[in-house]
Amino acid sequence: MTSLNHSLHVAVPTAFDHAERLDTKRTIAHILQLQKQGIKSVLVCGSTGEQHSLTLTEKKQLLHALAQETSWAADFEVLFGLAGIVFHETLALAEAISKNPRIDGVVLGFPPYLCLTQKEAVLYAQGLIHTCEKPVILYNNPRRTGFDLSAECLLTLIADSRVIGLKEAGRKERVPQLKTKMAADFRFYAGGEADLAEKVALGFNGLSSMAGNLCPKEIQVIWQGLLKGDATISTSNEWQKMEQAAAGDPTNTISYLPWLKQQITIDGQPFGFCRQPLSLATIDRFGTGSIPPHLAHERQENQTNED
Repeated sequence: MTSLNHSLHVAVPTAFDHAERLDTKRTIAHILQLQKQGIKSVLVCGSTGEQHSLTLTEKKQLLHALAQETSWAADFEVLFGLAGIVFHETLALAEAISKNPRIDGVVLGFPPYLCLTQKEAVLYAQGLIHTCEKPVILYNNPRRTGFDLSAECLLTLIADSRVIGLKEAGRKERVPQLKTKMAADFRFYAGGEADLAEKVALGFNGLSSMAGNLCPKEIQVIWQGLLKGDATISTSNEWQKMEQAAAGDPTNTISYLPWLKQQITIDGQPFGFCRQPLSLATIDRFGTGSIPPHLAHERQENQTNED
């Protein structure tokens, strides 16, 4: 299995229009802006949590749009998030990814809320790894999923050569010991910029960045500096900009994702909205207690079918 070339990727948000419909054009336009500023790898439909608001059809639309785009640089990598509560739908997504030449790898997350057993998690992951046929970065995020992948199960999963990395958002302290059991080229990805210098010192050698959406040039300088052991990088102007981009709303009135989207512009125009309940504190687009027009239409159709 061919590994991924770039150890830094930016986890990009998903654009939605005023009526909360998926906007593939603006999503890709933002990615192309990042490409122009030197970013060589992005994660689409992963890490922001928005993938869990997308239907399987919408995810396939996004995959299709990525494949149809012709402006990619030859060395640009696109990763796609692969996770879901309904397993047969997640398998269908993995199959669609396997047939998409534009997707270079996947970040495989565990489903939220279900709190899988270790055995269930292994079977879930193995099914998706086998189906997607792409390099896989496992994503362990206990705070979001209620599940913490054990070292034993990780070792079981990495026996498959398609598993080339782990995005560890749980116990960073376990990485040094895990590294002793891994191949030298196995990557441990930091999820976001929190405690980044400490994580690199512990052995993290990959970064899944959110701040890079706002400071793409700076995050590249910082990442290369950390990998080279530059002790001065944490006092640089680039570091200060990264911290501001990673911190979110300085007034603490809205959550990170709506704030992030407010900062992104495409040709001078806003990037797009979040799906509710995100951003309810800042804008009520449909009126208190109402739902988006496209969902209201679906509800009406469902009620008609039931009748």
